[in-house]
Amino acid sequence: MPVQKLMAVDPSLTCSGWAVFSIAGGQLLAVGKIRSLPAENLLSFRLQDLQLKIKAVMKQLGLSKNDVLVCEAPTTMRDPRAAFKVEQVRSIFEVVARERGVLVPGRLNPRSVQYEIIGLKGRQVKRAGVKSAAVRVASHLYAVDLKRLKFETGEKNLKKHQDIVDAMLIGALALSRLRSAAVSRQPLELFFEERGSRRR
Repeated sequence: MPVQKLMAVDPSLTCSGWAVFSIAGGQLLAVGKIRSLPAENLLSFRLQDLQLKIKAVMKQLGLSKNDVLVCEAPTTMRDPRAAFKVEQVRSIFEVVARERGVLVPGRLNPRSVQYEIIGLKGRQVKRAGVKSAAVRVASHLYAVDLKRLKFETGEKNLKKHQDIVDAMLIGALALSRLRSAAVSRQPLELFFEERGSRRR
């Protein structure tokens, strides 16, 4: 049976945004956030709590061997300690998905999302500009689906849910890669290789 749903994730130790899509039609089916325990808790407790929450969300969504999960790849290493913590969260999403039989073909570089989905080319745009552009593109692509989900699509509200916005755009690029794999009849994993994401 062909894959049916895609779960795209913007991982974070504080608040991870996620979005689920129909692979066949590209429609946005659900969105949400998974928040961790406050920072005053030990990291091991926060990660354990996140794992339980991630398991619960994936169970509720009914993710199975007919589905795909794709996370945003690591960005720059300006703060290695923070990057290491986020990598642990990213890995929890991927391991829990694999335990359910969900296909995890790879990750998507955020610069690829900026280039291919948002249309930001050339020199790196400042973070505030990237986030603003992401909100506009996500609204353009998914306003109808978000309204169907009873999610307020105004720019002010979307900015408050930047984690979900980022997950939706990761999903938009992942859907494109999934379609390319289906058309070319090549292994899906080839379209999520890091070196492949840098081809222009």
